Amino acid sequence: MRARKKDRIWLALAPGPVTDTLAEVLVAEAGDRVVVGPDLPAEGEIGIVVADQAHVRAIALAQGRASDAFQSVLLSHGTDETVQADFVLPPDSDPATLVAIVRIARDFQEEVANLRADVASRRSAVGTIMSGQFEFRTLDEARNLATMLALACPNSDLVAVGLQELLVNAVEHGNLEIGAQEKQDLLLSGQWRAEIEKRLLDPRYAARRVIVNFTRGRRMISLTIQDDGSGFDHAALEGEDGTGTGYRGRGIAMARSLSFASVTYMGSGNLVEATILLDPAAA
Repeated sequence: MRARKKDRIWLALAPGPVTDTLAEVLVAEAGDRVVVGPDLPAEGEIGIVVADQAHVRAIALAQGRASDAFQSVLLSHGTDETVQADFVLPPDSDPATLVAIVRIARDFQEEVANLRADVASRRSAVGTIMSGQFEFRTLDEARNLATMLALACPNSDLVAVGLQELLVNAVEHGNLEIGAQEKQDLLLSGQWRAEIEKRLLDPRYAARRVIVNFTRGRRMISLTIQDDGSGFDHAALEGEDGTGTGYRGRGIAMARSLSFASVTYMGSGNLVEATILLDPAAA
């Protein structure tokens, strides 16, 4: 399962050489999925939107027709409007940087589509999980655990997407202390995964673990996720802090909208509870 071919890539940018170059490269890669101009594309879901400060409203418009793995890029020095964007870049960003960001967004969409397809094609090998405590430390372990626990939940493919985002956040932002701007820089340089692996071996972080508690009741499933870090700015990643530039990510918001009835960070941000409501007849 791939990201849907009809999802649009909307460039809501002022005319100019940067826009022309970006559009030329993306059209060569994605064909007629690319739409350039200030108006919302007439048809199709929006997979990616790139907007400048003059067209910031395009992000909200795109969200109204967003695909499941929607990604947004805003060119801005950092104002209140940045709360809506996954990536916030300086207005003078060059075409190569913008192309790289859009490719990163497309890779994310494909990863989400493939994860959903993987989970949808599986059956739980352990029966119904009523409760349990699980421990992990790496990204691969996070994906495996997300898949296993999702299979014990309704709408397992969507739960897997949201749960993986929460587990990865606990590793990278919690235990490994990678901030928003640093993550964006690592993604742009292609060094994000390498930096994760490097820090997992670093004595400062190597002993840190993430603990997940799973509890299934008659009406609700509760998952608590606690990392060993000192906490991180989850408000920035959720879009509540709209200042500055950097990676904002849609993982927490996506987890809320697609996967869980609630997602609540507590204390300094190193403990989060996610809940899933159950049909009592199916519990």
